[in-house]
Order: sequence, then C-alpha cells, then structure tokens
Amino acid sequence: MRREQWSVLGWSLIGFVVSWYALVGAVQTVYRWFPHEPATLLFGFVLTVISLVGLVRSAKRGPWWCLVPATVSIIAVALGLVADSTILLLGLTIPGFY
Repeated sequence: MRREQWSVLGWSLIGFVVSWYALVGAVQTVYRWFPHEPATLLFGFVLTVISLVGLVRSAKRGPWWCLVPATVSIIAVALGLVADSTILLLGLTIPGFY
C-alpha cells in the first residue's frame, strides 16, 4: 500500500478512537479517569477538531476507495464534536450544570 492509503486509514482509525472518547466522555463515565468534567469535554473537543482536520487533509490525497472509511469516521467525529461542544457550552452558560 502507498503512503497516502496508510495515511487515510490511520487517520480513520484515530478518528474512530477519538469519536469514541468524545461520545463516552459526553454521556458516560470517563469522569473516573479525569474527575474534572469541563477538562474532559475540552480534551475531547480538541482531539475531535485535530482528527477532523487530519481526516480531511488525508482524504483529499488518498485513493477513491479510502473515502469510505474516511467518510464514516468523519461522521463519527462530527457526532462526538457536537456532543462535547453542546455539553461544554451548556455547562459554561448554566451555573451549577456540571
């Protein structure tokens, strides 16, 4: 496999892991690892943005068949980004939310 193919597949895998962390951090118990909820959400938000940028850049250079895992990963990352940013913004605007 060429380098571009490995790049797209690698970023897709990173995107799946980051989206899992963002979604679990938003709705379940990542708080056992990091007890500070805003920091957990911000960390997930930053990781999703980084992986989204990496996915888009690598998907442009990759072959057409690599677009399938990249698209699925982009959708998962976008869901994690929306979940983390929504809860983070609600917590910052509503006193006592966390």
